[in-house]
Amino acid sequence: MRPTKGSDVLFFHTFGTKWIVLHSFSSATELLERRGSLYADRPRFVMFEEMGWAPTLTWLRWGPRRFSVAIVLKIAYGLDVDGPQSPWIKLAEDSSEAVGKSGAPASSIMDRFPAARYLPSWLPFMERLRYARTWRPAIEAITRLPFDAAIKLMNAEKAEESFVQSRMKIWFENSRQGCPNRFSLEDIKGAAATILIAGNDTTAATVMLLVLYLMQNQEVQRKAQEEIERIVGKHRLPSWNDIPKLRYTNLVLQETYRINPLSPLGIPHASIADDVYNGMFIPKGTIVYPNVWAMMHDPKVYSDPFRFWPDRYLPKEEGGNGEPLPIGHFGFGRRICIGKYLAENSLLIILATMLATMNIDWPLGPDGQPTPFEPEWSFRGQAIVLPFGISITSRSEKAMAALNEEIDALQT
Repeated sequence: MRPTKGSDVLFFHTFGTKWIVLHSFSSATELLERRGSLYADRPRFVMFEEMGWAPTLTWLRWGPRRFSVAIVLKIAYGLDVDGPQSPWIKLAEDSSEAVGKSGAPASSIMDRFPAARYLPSWLPFMERLRYARTWRPAIEAITRLPFDAAIKLMNAEKAEESFVQSRMKIWFENSRQGCPNRFSLEDIKGAAATILIAGNDTTAATVMLLVLYLMQNQEVQRKAQEEIERIVGKHRLPSWNDIPKLRYTNLVLQETYRINPLSPLGIPHASIADDVYNGMFIPKGTIVYPNVWAMMHDPKVYSDPFRFWPDRYLPKEEGGNGEPLPIGHFGFGRRICIGKYLAENSLLIILATMLATMNIDWPLGPDGQPTPFEPEWSFRGQAIVLPFGISITSRSEKAMAALNEEIDALQT
């Protein structure tokens, strides 16, 4: 995935579609950040339209509708998950599976030739269309059912404050007074579904990666645990107030972002006007992929880039290399993930809690000894590690008691 001709920008033209792949932080920052207004659009994702994803924020084309939805996007539905058998969990899992197996955005024959969506799905080269139509009910359900449940709670005057509740109050009031609404019901449904799917999918996948790299790198795990003991102690769990002080723990998360970005090619942008970069002409409508994987593994930026080493970000006087923190794993420019800070803080508190309460090691073999193995991966659209075995032991009775108290409090 690295460029082979010495350029950090690769341009090619196929079947009437113009493509650019950006291989460096400098080109991605210049085009997608500094010139963000020119590259804020998305290409048309016909495959995802067939799956029923069209209304969601991530895939919306640039314009006033997308901007209005982005401003108001916060919390989704205000619904509770009543245990592991909750229907909301099943809905989220189904939609996550649909996304994970649908392939990279804008990569299907339908994205290249939109009219292909009208071909018979039984044709041998229309496997992606068959897949889209198979999973469409699940995608439509995740957009519709939680929304309907939130409206039902509103009608019963039992709704808690949420994104849907606050937006629908405004929508109903404007409709009652005959005033125009800045966003439609489909905008609200799609924005709420984006919160649910994006948050659930990426958080779970990143936690799996954190567990994997802590298991594989025991010295990193011990160093992070020592930091937590020094700052938090052993008598309680890490709190939100502790997070800014847990410097090395944060670097463990940053290194996880870098070594295995979940979306190796990001989500493509599209140029809304002609542009020129370093003497290269970029026509309007060009699809732009940020090659996040190449950026994160650039040996000019990161020494020994395939080594999991959080210390690389520390200053040289502290034993590190002073290398820059990774960027791009949450997107670039005006299409950056607006849930970035919520996701990052959630992952940090999860990571800190794991480190404070448990030791994570290789699974035990028949002889009772840790048995290393090579994990298996899925690379359809996202780079996700498949489920694997581990060995977990409690770090202390006090830590586990504190954890059990927190769990009991959440369940009451």
